Amino acid sequence: MRYTLFLSILALLLVFPQVISAQDDPDEISWDGPGFDLENLDGDEMSEDEVFADGTLFLVDFWASWCRPCSMYLPHLELMADEYGDRGFRVVLFCVDEAGSISTARAHLLMENYPFTILFDPEADIQDELGVRRIPTTVIFDASGEELWRHVGYEHGNEEDIREQIEELLPPLDSVDEEANEEEAEEIAEDEAEEG
Repeated sequence: MRYTLFLSILALLLVFPQVISAQDDPDEISWDGPGFDLENLDGDEMSEDEVFADGTLFLVDFWASWCRPCSMYLPHLELMADEYGDRGFRVVLFCVDEAGSISTARAHLLMENYPFTILFDPEADIQDELGVRRIPTTVIFDASGEELWRHVGYEHGNEEDIREQIEELLPPLDSVDEEANEEEAEEIAEDEAEEG
């Protein structure tokens, strides 16, 4: 009896990590440009070209008003958007609430005034296109649309792993500072030329 119980527990311990790994590590799917025109928080339609027009690194997150971990995660995304925004980092949030609950989701998001792009995808077209099976799911893309990293779920402390990935994938701070200095120098030279 004890031997059978021991074998059963051992089998579970061997199989369980593989099940978790299979759920949290789906096949990598590149953002290959599915066309869309989705409504943003202000009620205006935005296309993919408008959403991904400016930036070097994009964090795409899938959110719903009924998902408690999703809402716990949003303040961390806000901090990341503020901290890394001047380095070309952009956050895009896809709300996958169904049509009947969009007004609740919109009210919540408007109240918080998050500094990133929020789009409503009530048919979950983008979620399906990217193979997202659980929310929240975070996917990081480069400017060419290649998927670089993916994380499924959220629990306290995950934001540090995500922050490490952002730091690793963003261009070095020195190169961003150099570009900003060059732009500033060019502006000064143009102003002096106009005055002189």
